[in-house]
Amino acid sequence: MAGPSDKTVKRLFALSRNRCAYPKCDTSIVHPSGTVVGEVCHIKAQSAGGPRFDPAQTEEARHAFQNLMLFCSVHHRMVDDQPNTYTAELLAEMKEMHERDGDIELSQESARMAQKLFEHSQLSIQAAGNAQVMVASPGGIQAQQVVIKTSKRRAPNILPTQGAIGHNLAKRNYTLHLIERYNDFQKWDSSKDGKGKYIVIHRAIKTEFGSKWDLVPEPQFPRLVNYLQGRILNSKLGRIKNSRGEKCFSTWDEWLQKNHGSESE
Repeated sequence: MAGPSDKTVKRLFALSRNRCAYPKCDTSIVHPSGTVVGEVCHIKAQSAGGPRFDPAQTEEARHAFQNLMLFCSVHHRMVDDQPNTYTAELLAEMKEMHERDGDIELSQESARMAQKLFEHSQLSIQAAGNAQVMVASPGGIQAQQVVIKTSKRRAPNILPTQGAIGHNLAKRNYTLHLIERYNDFQKWDSSKDGKGKYIVIHRAIKTEFGSKWDLVPEPQFPRLVNYLQGRILNSKLGRIKNSRGEKCFSTWDEWLQKNHGSESE
């Protein structure tokens, strides 16, 4: 598969409202003049060695709508340079937040810009080292190392409302760690079938706290942590591991020290 389809790119463009998905970034993806200044980015990289690459992912899934976002070039590079901070789970959450109020249909002008973006996404030339790249030149391409790809790759970041857990990067990432841990424990339990067992935790948080987990007020962070840790310990695998004296998750202090040094704010 050469890359994302025309239909997929246009859907991304419509839902993005022609804006970078990075929180509070108002950079346009396509300028009204038709100049493409943003990029189609892969949450899980399209090739081995890229940020968040998943070898189990199919080629079709790599270029599917669910694995793509639109970013300005600055935030695209920033997120790809920090894959341990900007995980696939974090980017998926950011994508959902960015697109939740997007448009369903494209105006004629927006469709024209979306087509420009699609055409731009079909060719990505990346040169490394002291490279000299000449396109459509008799001299061809001269470089120490040149990689030519048929589509864009990369990925993204997030921080929602001020005062919410999602606005604090460390607390946001630790919460995601617990949610992911819970889902891993659920995955182990073969007695539970279907995708529902992976989204039930999000519904449970919304019921318990009255909002999506990343919009829970920051003062409620200790309570949310206790809630999620309790759900993990009460899972089938959690009960087994706990009875054996085995750890089920990293504590907030342990995770903070490992991933963010000693910063807690």
